[in-house]
Order: sequence, then C-alpha cells, then structure tokens
Amino acid sequence: MIDDDDLINPEAAFFDPTAVPLSSEERRERIIQVLREQDEVSVSELSQRLGVSEVTTRKDLQQLEEQGYLTRVRGGAVVSGRGQLELRFAARQQLNLEEKRRVAARAVELIQPGTTIFLDGSTTAFQMTRLLRDMHNLTVITTGLYAALELSFAPDVTTIVVGGILRRRTSSLVDTLSPNLLRRLHVDIAFLSCRAFSAEQGMMESDLREAQMKRAMAETALRKVALVDHAKFASVYVATSLLPEEIDLLIVDNGLGEDHRRALDAAQITVEYV
Repeated sequence: MIDDDDLINPEAAFFDPTAVPLSSEERRERIIQVLREQDEVSVSELSQRLGVSEVTTRKDLQQLEEQGYLTRVRGGAVVSGRGQLELRFAARQQLNLEEKRRVAARAVELIQPGTTIFLDGSTTAFQMTRLLRDMHNLTVITTGLYAALELSFAPDVTTIVVGGILRRRTSSLVDTLSPNLLRRLHVDIAFLSCRAFSAEQGMMESDLREAQMKRAMAETALRKVALVDHAKFASVYVATSLLPEEIDLLIVDNGLGEDHRRALDAAQITVEYV
C-alpha cells in the first residue's frame, strides 16, 4: 500500500512523468541500492530519484537508521557498519540474480514436507528461503544469517542456526560445532553453493574454514545438492569443500558453456540445467 504522502512531487514528476509511485519497502530498497554505489547521499538527490517529497525521504532514512543500515547526517545519510555488511551481501545477491533464482526454484522442488535440510550462507540458498516460507513441517539448519532471518517469518518452518564465528564478508558462521556433535545431526538434503566450481576440483571456497564447515555439514546429509551459476566456473580457489564424486546432484543454469558441459559429462557428475 502506498503511504498518503508518497505522491510524486512536482519536480520528480517533471523528471519522469511516467513514474509509478513506489511502496515504502521499494523506496528503502532503492536507498540501499544507492548507498551500494556511493557512500553518502543527500535527501534532495534521493527525493529526485524516488519521486517523492523530501519529507517522505527523511521518514525512510529515519526508518533505515533505526534498523542500523545508515547514519543520518546534515542534509543526507551515510552508510553504517551494519549497512556495509548488508551492502556486501546485497552486491553479491545481484550477481547473476535470475540464474540464482532458477537454480533455487529447482532445488526447492526436491523438498517434501517433513524434511530436514541444510542451507549454507550463500546468496543462492537465500533465494531458496523466499520459496520455503509457506512450506509445512520443514526443519532448516543453516549457517546463513540472512537465511535464518528470512525464515523467521515462516510459521511452520523450524530454523536452527549453527552458531559460531561470523565471517563478515559472507555473512555466514564458521568454526561452529565439533565434528562429534555434527555427526549427531540427521539431515535429508544439504544444499550448498560455492565461490567456484570445476569438474576436476568440485566446489571451492576462498576461506578454508568455510570449506571445512560446508564439508562437515554435507557429511551429515543423505543427499548433497550443489547449487551453482555458470559464472562460478571461471575461477579457482584454495580450498575444496566437496569433490565432484561427493556431489549427488549439481543444479546449474543453462548459461553454462559447452566446454564446461563436456567436462561435467566426462567427470560423470549428475547435472540438471535450468
């Protein structure tokens, strides 16, 4: 619903006469997007971009400041510490977003009510959470802070956050449970993404602790599903979480090149293209 004071102001309407008023949530997402591109922004600039009055813009900034995403300064706002964390995640979230959504949608089709699943802290797994909120009798174990927050609104989903040390760059938790305790968890499917993938090395991470955590959680699962977009086939990183032969199913978007497809076939990896 549009707020009463969300009418397009005359200056903004002159700038874009076809503009459709944004909801308050959409406006705040736009503000975060602007702060992803620049560390500081003025109220007048935001008002022009959003097509609303400066009074409405100040209300949006106040709300975001209360949530910790920015700090208001005279005439505008700067990104806060929590905002920097949010922007890093948001920036990764936008990379190959449509491909991640297709991969996530196919992954969700594998889940039945009554299932226990593991989700890592990846942006692809986060896309899954938005499709899981209405599922019944589901248990989700996750190291992802944003995944846990998204599922906190799901009425019939039990969310277990595996606590530990926060990796700020990925917004995930590592160095969590002992191997003995992890082995006592019973997981039906582990859904995992990675920083890079190859038919020879499997799933790779830039951080050894991240790789060890994902491997430990995968070892508790009856089935291991890799969620990878085609852009992740372009790099190599230091640590492998899962080897190719340890992956039960690889879901990848159909933007993957023929050379990589042939390599996956040669490695006898079960693949679904979406």
